[in-house]
Amino acid sequence: MEELTTEGRTLRLVTLLVILSVFLLVPLRIIAYGYLPPDDVMRHTAFAIADRQWGDVILLDPRFPSWMDLHPGWHAVLRSVHEIMQWDQGALMSLSILLAFWTFTFAGTMASGNPTAWLLACGLMGVLEPAVFGKLLLGRPLSFSMSAIAVLLFVWTRRQPLRLPAEIACTCAVVLLSISMHPASWYLWLVVVPAFVICRRWRTLGAFAAGWGLALGVTVVLNGWYRAIVLPVEILQLALLQGGTLVVNLATENQPTGGPIHGLLGMGLTMLAHKAAGRDLRGSLLAPDFILVVITWILGLYVGRFFVEWGLPAMTVWYTRHIADGLESGVLERHLRHGSLILVLAASGVLYLGQTADLGGRYTGGLRNPLMTAPIAEIIPDLPKPGGVLYAPDMGVFYSLFHRLPNAPIRYALAWEPGVMPADDLKTFRAIQTSGLVRDYAPWFTKMTPADRVLVRNTTEPEWPGMAFSRFYGYWIGRKVTPEGAR
Repeated sequence: MEELTTEGRTLRLVTLLVILSVFLLVPLRIIAYGYLPPDDVMRHTAFAIADRQWGDVILLDPRFPSWMDLHPGWHAVLRSVHEIMQWDQGALMSLSILLAFWTFTFAGTMASGNPTAWLLACGLMGVLEPAVFGKLLLGRPLSFSMSAIAVLLFVWTRRQPLRLPAEIACTCAVVLLSISMHPASWYLWLVVVPAFVICRRWRTLGAFAAGWGLALGVTVVLNGWYRAIVLPVEILQLALLQGGTLVVNLATENQPTGGPIHGLLGMGLTMLAHKAAGRDLRGSLLAPDFILVVITWILGLYVGRFFVEWGLPAMTVWYTRHIADGLESGVLERHLRHGSLILVLAASGVLYLGQTADLGGRYTGGLRNPLMTAPIAEIIPDLPKPGGVLYAPDMGVFYSLFHRLPNAPIRYALAWEPGVMPADDLKTFRAIQTSGLVRDYAPWFTKMTPADRVLVRNTTEPEWPGMAFSRFYGYWIGRKVTPEGAR
């Protein structure tokens, strides 16, 4: 290997500092807007500081125990930070966003072996497939799975493979982190198996199977069989396979992608350029990262999360490897002095400006949510009385109120997954989703007690026997009244 000159070492250090700085600054700038992610990060951070089980917070179908927890590892981390640092749910939410973004970008910086190529690939993805960063900025524990697949793809596509024991150990460690923080990924990891088979990577398949099995075994010991294995599968079944549920009523990540093509077109143009340069395309086509992109793109036509959470990290790795090949050829430096640094500066600007721009209020929209900004003292009097239930057809209500009032002595009929609701409440919720007429709320009106409250979306004040309504931040909030209390 050619020894670097003093100027070369200085240039490499400056380049690395620029790369690390842009990855560091992007999420910090976004948080500075007052960014409030719209969903799961709110309930994770609230649950971490609440002295309650899920059965004390939401109405659960009897098949689920009150102590169930889909993310015990992640909640344990947040709870430990809360206890040690005394951070509230707002600080924990910022930490979640930072960890999600930094884990992915810094892991790729180290695992790629070429930080410059990784940054250029991230800048390109920010233009072609920005959903990869949008997903990370939600601050969910699934970011650990996105980071893990990127790291292992770099391991699996090394020119010089790791020794088998080292590869198994690396796979086990990375997969263990993934499924400890994001338990549903234990079965999602199986999506890589067809890629190994198509590429005829039998050694890699064996190392993966061994590492995955060891990681799953450790997770079962740590979290128990039910929370580690059974519960994630039950939630999958409820989230996707409920009979009669319209696709549009599923969670956004479980809806089809519609077939995004910008990233694929970029990959095609890259391969055409390689072909024109006389390079063999076999290594580009029969590689685990490329095959995984294709497989998850197809699966994404049914469930979008496959492509966004697994395919886009794989695409980032694929672009990184091909950009690295171009940089290592030395063509750029022969035609432009300090060309790599100039490219890094340009890519840094694209990534920073593109990802931090508040397009359409994507980072400040939460500041217009009155349930997140109104004084708590104004909200509490309208909520259910202690022991009461809030019936609402909008998950956003649960996320906002539980985040701000994690220990309020009330429960929610609808929380983060409709499938865990009691069967009769789920039937009512699906009816409201379908037509949204006041009469669809009738089963909730009937079962309510004086301590309960119900939120109704309607252009005019709802009318229903035995119910009284008043305005509540874009909703009508209803309560049971006696004949003497009726207006």
